[in-house]
Amino acid sequence: GDEREDDGVPSAAYVTQLYYKISRIDWDYEVEPARIKGIHYGPDIAQPINMDSSHHSRCFISDYLWSLVPTAW
Repeated sequence: GDEREDDGVPSAAYVTQLYYKISRIDWDYEVEPARIKGIHYGPDIAQPINMDSSHHSRCFISDYLWSLVPTAW
């Protein structure tokens, strides 16, 4: 399929798929803005993510989410 729009920018659907392939996180976009919610599909188990971003620093959240991403390619 054509994964790029006319201006050469990848489509939102393509970018979302790419993020999922890398992070294995399926985000829940229906929650209120401050909540970070989804499911991380790790190599062994599926682990729910459910955080209130108003209770954590952005650095903590970023570090936590990156810690879920496997480093072996």
